[in-house]
Amino acid sequence: MKQKKPGPRKGTKFSDVKRSPVGERIFKTRRARGLSQEELGEKVGLSKRMIAHYESSEGDPTIDVLKNIAVALSVTVSYLVGESSQKLVREELTPKLRKNIEKIQSLQLKDQTKVFEYVDLLSSKKTGT
Repeated sequence: MKQKKPGPRKGTKFSDVKRSPVGERIFKTRRARGLSQEELGEKVGLSKRMIAHYESSEGDPTIDVLKNIAVALSVTVSYLVGESSQKLVREELTPKLRKNIEKIQSLQLKDQTKVFEYVDLLSSKKTGT
């Protein structure tokens, strides 16, 4: 008999998946950053499956893994565990850049993706790659 894969049933919407509070913040922040589970996993040295595991209600990451995820998502560990509603905004950002980041974060995911694609296009023209 074929064993079922862990996780939600095929066709289940992202919004219908039950998540732990930490998993919910990882999921929402990752999506807001326009990252796939695989891309986040590459940044922190984990598989896509482990990212999916941490985003679900199956278990929370260790503190070391949580630190790596927070760095990859540019947020604080306190934000991910729900101790703070304040996301990390780096001190070296100019006020104008901070304001534009906030505008981008308020956009729908598809529009954020378009902004990032345009920025990638402009930066590749600048560097010649």
